[in-house]
Amino acid sequence: MAFLGLLIIAALAWAVWTKKLQSQQLPPILLGIGGAFLAARGSLLPGLGAIAIAAAWYRGMTWRRLGKGGKDNDAAALDAARVLLGVSRFDPAERIRERHRALIAQNHPDAGGSDAQAAALNKARDLLLDDLNKKRL
Repeated sequence: MAFLGLLIIAALAWAVWTKKLQSQQLPPILLGIGGAFLAARGSLLPGLGAIAIAAAWYRGMTWRRLGKGGKDNDAAALDAARVLLGVSRFDPAERIRERHRALIAQNHPDAGGSDAQAAALNKARDLLLDDLNKKRL
């Protein structure tokens, strides 16, 4: 069991070091791993509770959002912009700009792309960068 624990710690350290995993993602992941350990050792109720909390935390849910019954329009627009640019919610502004540059080079009207696609990419970039700036303030 100790070997498995060391293997998990090494995998998480590697993921953070290679920037596959952001440091703010670690607490819910560790809570989920701890919950799985508790459930495997026979403490099902605390283990499954910890796993459920970790899953909700990792997905960014709050009890207030659950009370509303779903995402609001701003969150849906941000998700659509992230999908369009191919970035995650943990990516920094530099990554957003990098993906925008790469996609706009392929879809710019001068390169055979459409005006609508270029406008959608620009709008997605602006929306995500504005959201990042709001979070900093």
